[in-house]
Amino acid sequence: MDKQTTTSIAAIAALLIWATPLFAADTNTDTTRRNIDTFKQSNLSIYAPKTIERAEAYLGAAMLASQQQKADDESAALAQAEASLTEAKETATDFHQRFKSLLEMRQAATSITKIIASSGQPDDAASFAQIMDQANKAVAQAIATHEQGDLNQTQRFANDALTDYRKVLNQAMPQLADMADSEVAKAAHAGAKQYSPVMYGIAKQKAAALRAYVDGINHTAPAHPEVALYLAQEARHIAQQVKVWRRDTGSHEAIILKQRDFRFKLATLLDIDTDSNNPMLSRTQPAKIIAAVREMKQTLATERKARKAERVQLKQQYETELKARLAEETSQLSKAQQSQMSNIKEAFQAKLERETYEQKRQQRLRALFKPNQVELLVNLDGSILMRLSALKFASGSSKINAKYYDMLGQVKEAFAIYADRKIRIEGHTDNKGDVKVNQRLSLKRAEAVRDFLIAAGADGSRLKALGYGEVRPIASNEFDRGRAMNRRIDVVIEAPAGK
Repeated sequence: MDKQTTTSIAAIAALLIWATPLFAADTNTDTTRRNIDTFKQSNLSIYAPKTIERAEAYLGAAMLASQQQKADDESAALAQAEASLTEAKETATDFHQRFKSLLEMRQAATSITKIIASSGQPDDAASFAQIMDQANKAVAQAIATHEQGDLNQTQRFANDALTDYRKVLNQAMPQLADMADSEVAKAAHAGAKQYSPVMYGIAKQKAAALRAYVDGINHTAPAHPEVALYLAQEARHIAQQVKVWRRDTGSHEAIILKQRDFRFKLATLLDIDTDSNNPMLSRTQPAKIIAAVREMKQTLATERKARKAERVQLKQQYETELKARLAEETSQLSKAQQSQMSNIKEAFQAKLERETYEQKRQQRLRALFKPNQVELLVNLDGSILMRLSALKFASGSSKINAKYYDMLGQVKEAFAIYADRKIRIEGHTDNKGDVKVNQRLSLKRAEAVRDFLIAAGADGSRLKALGYGEVRPIASNEFDRGRAMNRRIDVVIEAPAGK
């Protein structure tokens, strides 16, 4: 393609970019809206969805305050929107950096599963799709818990996702290696060694690295293993194309005719006079195409100016209508506020009664136990933690000593006080011993407590036993006292339904 034709294409591309409507921000609200939209269009925004929603909610409040001419409220809401946007950026960046290896492994697993799916192996594709779906859900949960600040849960979900992605890669790589080796062989047969030596050499090297990992020679998985297949395919394509060109011993007239055909079509789109009966003989000069592009640019500039004037007019009309509507809504709002005040008083009275009732229940709960038997903690969400400090198990055992039966009977009575709530019985250990063994032991101890309470008459449908092993310490495992505190049973009376 000659220089003038290239210039024509560049001019049209510049025109298309220039012609995109650009509206200057008129207010701070517009600036914040633009900042939020810019971040949402970035790759990082998916790692802080809830925080972005909060920023947009504050922005909506600012826009409403602006319409109601409440400058202080607008300024406060905008500050909250910008703060939420900053938090979203920091949260998303932290997740992307903290779990970079997870995200890279997800990308590799996604690419490979697509390759397997297109290879005509439906059974393998279905199996991989199921594991990938499970892994992607774990990543979504990791993003959600990271945004909430629960890093322990985030790490757990991230580890689950890593395990699943690694499972997909390990199961798919042998098939991918076979496909890459086959494609390298096809490229060699097509003459890639001679006609595409650089691309072929890289493809062969990548395929060999992939094969070495699959065969256990190299224990480090290659980055982007699917590249070996793509490079081999490209090497074969280039070799085939080069051979076609080398067999063509003509004058290469076709290249010139293609350039002329391109200019003819471009001139037709720009309404430049051409000889439509003889398009191959058309001698449309690039200078005419450039001139037509400039004329179109001027036309678009005029239209853009007209649209801007129309936008100003519509804005003025909207503001006039808005003022009238606001006057009417202000009157209605005043009436609604009086009704709301009455409802608020009633709601406050009901809330006060609920809080008084809850305080009395908590007093009854504390009165059940002797000092040092149980630690009670009321959480902000209304849930109650009963730490059975006095309950101890023999090392490695989940059998409950008879001396704790009376205390557990009191725990059952506590359930009766909170008959409207569900109960979690959580087992915990110190960090001595194997992680999996500790987790199983903590679960067995929690189940032993649950089974005892059910046998004592507690409603089993309300009880759930969980074992966390050593992952939720409340004290340092470096000292005997800390390890003793970590070996515990926690009974959680969950928050009321709806909270």
